[in-house]
Amino acid sequence: MRRRRTLIIVAAGLLALLCAGAAIAYVIVTRPAGDIHNGASSPFTSTPEPPASSQPPTTGAKKGPDYGPPWPMYGLNPSHNRDASAQAGIHPPYVTVWRRSAHGILEYPPSYMHGVLYAASDAGVVFAQSLKGDVLWQRRFQKVLNQPAVSKGLVYFGAYDQKIYALDAKTGHTVWKTGIGSAMESPPTVAAGKIFMGALDGTVRALDARTGRVLWTFRASGAVKSSISLQQGRLYFGDYSGTMYCIGVDGRLRWKTGTNGLSSGFRSGTFYSTPNVRYGRVYVGNTDGKLYSFVASTGRIAWSHSMDGWVYGSPAVWNGLVFESSYNGLFQALDARTGNVRWSAQLPYQTTSSPTMIGKYVYVSSHGRGQYVGNTWAFDPQTGRRVWHFPDGWYSTVVTAGLNRLVIAAPRYLYLLRTKG
Repeated sequence: MRRRRTLIIVAAGLLALLCAGAAIAYVIVTRPAGDIHNGASSPFTSTPEPPASSQPPTTGAKKGPDYGPPWPMYGLNPSHNRDASAQAGIHPPYVTVWRRSAHGILEYPPSYMHGVLYAASDAGVVFAQSLKGDVLWQRRFQKVLNQPAVSKGLVYFGAYDQKIYALDAKTGHTVWKTGIGSAMESPPTVAAGKIFMGALDGTVRALDARTGRVLWTFRASGAVKSSISLQQGRLYFGDYSGTMYCIGVDGRLRWKTGTNGLSSGFRSGTFYSTPNVRYGRVYVGNTDGKLYSFVASTGRIAWSHSMDGWVYGSPAVWNGLVFESSYNGLFQALDARTGNVRWSAQLPYQTTSSPTMIGKYVYVSSHGRGQYVGNTWAFDPQTGRRVWHFPDGWYSTVVTAGLNRLVIAAPRYLYLLRTKG
């Protein structure tokens, strides 16, 4: 009897020790990690580098008031700086010109070129729509979860049928298609006659934009869902292992930096956000709840900043400020060099959108009260004051289409707005 009692006491003690150990391990693993503050001592250029290719954004635009500067790919240009502040003629108040069906759910805004919008929905519908609202052509593929890119008369995108397509911009007819053996969500980046795209199998490829021939393949450690950012002959992207990469346009690795454990314990987030490369830095959000600033030349982390929830959106950078949103609705402007917060705003709903600078204001969208109903706001970039609201939007924010037109991609509808007066 005494022996049994002793065994019970020993077992209870061991169980208590195991529980205490598990509790300690849980605290260690989930304990939030502090932010990195090396921004002031890390390399930083006082003026932003010109975006690679397609700069100024009017490249390729036809003359005439009906066309204006193009928006040929995700994030505006190959460096994805989301900065259209030069388009000062686009500003609130607006009037709605038309609302049209999105032919499914739009997770990305359309691209714009020569008076035509090119968009893709999750239902696999890729379509071209004029600024009058007319559908010029429409094609159906397997699910398409990226923004088409437009260059030299061709429309590029990747689909879930594991193929990259090039369509004739005027007719929608297939010019070429290339199978790569993996589905894609990465919006294509087009520059210098090449297409750069990531894939869900963790590969990044360069293809000849004219023929679709694969030039090289780079293998990362996780799925690559973001667009590939190009700046000064280097490509930047993150993957779903939480690793940030820089490779050359020849496909060779320059550096890679892991973020495992920088949020809490041993947890690693994922990079869904597309990098924004300016000031000799790489700015990108992570689902570990942080916004990162990497030194573009070395991969060293200059600073990190904890936000409220996953940081899905791709940041905008303008005039020494970085604008980013987090899933729980936090919207902030930070000093591009140090990461110090300049102002904060709280959106009333969750958001996965990417802030975008257009004219004098920075725009951001959010979810809404009902399913597939959202909101879009414009903020003063210097003060954080709200200056305008539109009762729809959601995943993405806005693009421009002409000299005084704003396009809002809501989940179920595409809107064309015009600056009033």
